[in-house]
Amino acid sequence: MAFNSGKEAFSPATLSTDEENYVSEKNYLEQLASPSDNLVYDNVEEEPELTARTWIALGAMFLLNLVQVLALQGPPAVLSFIGSDFANSPALTWVPNSLSLVQAVLSPLLCSISDTFQVRKSLLVGTSIISFIGAAIAPGSHSIYRLIVAQILIGIGFASTPLALTVPSEITPRKWRPLVQAFINIAAAIGATVGPLMIGALTRHNPGQGWRRFYWFQMALWGATTICIFFGYRPPKRHTSLDHLPFWQKVRHLDLAGFALLTVGLTFFLTGLNLGGGLYTWTNVRPLTTLILGLIILFAFCVYEWKGTKTGILHHDLFRGGKEYGRTYAICLGLIFIEAFMLFAGVVFYPIMTENLFEKDPFLVVAREMPVWVCALSTTGLWGLWSVKTKKFREPLFFGFLIFTAGIVGLATIQPQDSTRAIVFYGLTGIGFACPLILIIAAIQLCSPHHHVATATAVITSARSMGATISTAIYAATLNTGLDSKVPTYTAEAALRAGLPATSIEGFIEALVSGNIASLAKIPGVTPTIIGLSVVALKQAFADSVRVVYIIAAPFGALACIACFFLGDQKNKMDYRVEAPVEDLHAKQHHGNDAEAASEVRK
Repeated sequence: MAFNSGKEAFSPATLSTDEENYVSEKNYLEQLASPSDNLVYDNVEEEPELTARTWIALGAMFLLNLVQVLALQGPPAVLSFIGSDFANSPALTWVPNSLSLVQAVLSPLLCSISDTFQVRKSLLVGTSIISFIGAAIAPGSHSIYRLIVAQILIGIGFASTPLALTVPSEITPRKWRPLVQAFINIAAAIGATVGPLMIGALTRHNPGQGWRRFYWFQMALWGATTICIFFGYRPPKRHTSLDHLPFWQKVRHLDLAGFALLTVGLTFFLTGLNLGGGLYTWTNVRPLTTLILGLIILFAFCVYEWKGTKTGILHHDLFRGGKEYGRTYAICLGLIFIEAFMLFAGVVFYPIMTENLFEKDPFLVVAREMPVWVCALSTTGLWGLWSVKTKKFREPLFFGFLIFTAGIVGLATIQPQDSTRAIVFYGLTGIGFACPLILIIAAIQLCSPHHHVATATAVITSARSMGATISTAIYAATLNTGLDSKVPTYTAEAALRAGLPATSIEGFIEALVSGNIASLAKIPGVTPTIIGLSVVALKQAFADSVRVVYIIAAPFGALACIACFFLGDQKNKMDYRVEAPVEDLHAKQHHGNDAEAASEVRK
């Protein structure tokens, strides 16, 4: 074990002059940011021997990621039933969206505080406690707004996702980062599987109380997570070059102006996206004004981060250093945005497609969503192993996005009779989806200076949240536009061909779309044949409307495949160095030799 020497393993022969200068400066800055009394394992050639202390810390992060995704994926699975309890309030979309909004806004601030003050554990424990409180508030909600407030509190724990992704990487060898992220992704896949299935089963048993009971389970899980982090993650005290400064001078090193602009801009922008098409039409002054204000403030944020400061949220060091550093980080930002754009085409609209084309039972609707998570859980380790064994990111990411895109294209071909094919193609997207997230996170953590690694990860997750919110708004507007035009046209043509009088068309379509079967029978001229043919036409109208969502998403996958080939090579940084171990590590080989020498002495 050695303390921080400020040295990085790289081959100068493989770098340009500019890249060599950047690496030298990067090493110097790392040394300033991480004083020499910080614990670092810097034997890059020999694998360290990890003990229970590290594995227990990894287990705590595993549980944290599991509960974060369970909290995210559970409620949307039964959103219509939650809406029934609150008279289908137009504010219902804020129940799932509040988590993404809080994450996008708070993540950079939390991670910048973590990097500046080295308080990862305190932030992880504190945010988990707040989520515990939020989960305890939710079950007693008699108003949609109390539930939204509870979700906002849970979202504060969800905002610590970048830290939950950073800690496992920095307490294990850099070479293992793709596999470590795969391990964390397995937790996320389990949460995404268990959450919807549990809330679906509880709601099926008791539509009025089932989803409330899910929050009690979530509360218990947040409590267990808090305890596990508090006792299981025990990092030694780490120091920075700011340790000698008083508290308020440290606060000044935070990019408060940038945070203010980002928070206000994202809040306005994402709020506008959620208001449009739901509470108000897109042409209404409220969503339009909110969107425009958000875009203006976000533009001001970008200008400020570019010209106003070099050490803000978008720290200039993250974008410097040529192909292997800055360019890779910038491309990864684009790739994670695309990954969210593609993922939410499936995560949000596949359940809607399933409910309208294939299945009405809430538990079976949720069960049909499981292939994506089961396939992701089964294959994410293989993607990580490929990257670790070959020390490559470009090729695995290319094939991951390629399979992901193939699944999206397959979903774009689904017809109302293609029940099995829908499940198969959704499972295929899961195989592809298992790759990008883990390798993009691992790549940005390798190409970023360690003293900015949490902030770098936070920017990535904020970009992902923005991609999710923007894509969902675009997809929803596209789907609604398609349904508004196709449903009346398709059903009217089918009913008229089957013999329904033209005077009954308007009332017939209204009753059919609302699912009011009793009213259908009272409409003049309606027969079982007319109803049957019109239901088939209604399903076809929905299939033709929802496929546009996947048609929009597919080209983004093709763009991502191309972008992968412009990523820099991270091979030189995939070694056994451990940036922030939780224990005093020793090389396995040396440890074994020491034991043999001691044995010889005893003899």
